[in-house]
Amino acid sequence: MVGKGLRVGIEAKIKYSPILDALGDKYESIRRTGLNDMQRGMRENEIEKSYQSRFNLQWAWADSIATEVKQTYSQLTHAKKLNISRIKEQVKKKIKKAKSIFNSLSKVKNPTIRQQNQALGLKSKLLKIQSLKKELALLESTDRLHICFGSKKLFDAQYHLEENEYRHHDEWLADWRKKRGGRFYCVGKSQVGGGTMIKIFHIIRDNFKAIVTLPRLMQSEYGRVLEIPFQVTECRRRRKSSLLYALEQQKPITVQVFRREHKQDQWYIHLTTYVQEVPVTTSFANGCIGVDFNRDSVEWAYVLADGNIKKKGKFNFKWKGFSSGQRQVMMRDLVVKLTTIAFNYQCPIAIESLDFSKKKASQSEASKAYNSMLSNLSTSIFREALTSRCKRYGIGLYLENPAFTTVIGMIKFMARYGLNSGTAAAMVIARRAMGYSERAPQCLVRPEDLARHSWTTYLRVSRYLKSNKVRRSQLFDWMKTLEKVLVISDNDETSFPLSFASS
Repeated sequence: MVGKGLRVGIEAKIKYSPILDALGDKYESIRRTGLNDMQRGMRENEIEKSYQSRFNLQWAWADSIATEVKQTYSQLTHAKKLNISRIKEQVKKKIKKAKSIFNSLSKVKNPTIRQQNQALGLKSKLLKIQSLKKELALLESTDRLHICFGSKKLFDAQYHLEENEYRHHDEWLADWRKKRGGRFYCVGKSQVGGGTMIKIFHIIRDNFKAIVTLPRLMQSEYGRVLEIPFQVTECRRRRKSSLLYALEQQKPITVQVFRREHKQDQWYIHLTTYVQEVPVTTSFANGCIGVDFNRDSVEWAYVLADGNIKKKGKFNFKWKGFSSGQRQVMMRDLVVKLTTIAFNYQCPIAIESLDFSKKKASQSEASKAYNSMLSNLSTSIFREALTSRCKRYGIGLYLENPAFTTVIGMIKFMARYGLNSGTAAAMVIARRAMGYSERAPQCLVRPEDLARHSWTTYLRVSRYLKSNKVRRSQLFDWMKTLEKVLVISDNDETSFPLSFASS
């Protein structure tokens, strides 16, 4: 798909037809068979060729099924690797925690009630480690990849019919079959209509139609084609003009038709196609906007080309209690505000390249408040929405190493510009994207640090702040707060006098 342009998605409601149900159920059934065959060793091209005669399909339908089967198989393979990594990280963290508890309890002669409870918790932790190791061994030794089409929750509901408000098994079975169908897909091609089995045509004004050539196995009952009229209007995302461009330039249009059960079984058509890429018009000569993503806010700082801050801001949000769809809507609104600011200043945006996968894997070993924060962080939603909109409006987007941005911001910029810690970190991110280096203040640098990267000093300071639970507000007068750090310890380069905690 490289070189075809900027990928866009266009979605519209369509009118129900019984043929949609029949085609959706048949397509999904064959796709599930294809995944089973691929797990038995069949390759994508073998599925494509054999299914034409096996299921009486045209080449294009078999090609679409084989393409989706390959995509699903790749996703399952990747998910298995991630799951193995997650369990390994959990085992590692739990073993480390268990050793720490054991070492601390082994030195106690008369344990308190709290320590007795820790001992009981240690036994539970060891059992959990054994359980995770068994799960890991099973994952690593099993070649078959598992997926439940229709959701595991609904599958398990058949064993508890009354609790799930089913009068009998046949009622559950109807829901199960409905859940596993109601969708079909066709790969786009660079030709008139943008596809093969599903072609898109413009009729007049906002009216379009999709002409679906039905699979041969359905034509005796339902006829050769199905026409699906739909409307696409222009909006700020330029949906109609994007579709018209794709049709005029004969761009491939991949089509997915599906039913949304949570919206009264309304059917939709989703088109994926390509439009001209928007050239990046922003420049570091106009400065850069740094963005710091926090638990309940996004803070930004507009930094000029000379490295000084000119403007700052903060967008608050709440994740807890909202569905993923609601979070996506809120995040898109937030991204619109950020990109509007960048577009007005004609400057790029810089964000941290954050990855919380390892931290989330070891959530059970952290505090309840920290786990809640990690669970509600939607950095991936934010990054994807921001990346998409920046491409659409020609705004440069830079992912920067997040190392010590908060510590550097608090020490170097928080007091100087009267910022909070989040905005100071955003300023560091913007400066890092523009190529500015943040050298540590000379009074914090030890002789052995001179031949090392400046982050060595910031690492030591960061550990010190964390171990002594220093409040961020104390660093408005960081020279006084860190005066004990200036004393070089001969025992350990990361240890400092405990008297610091009272400063």
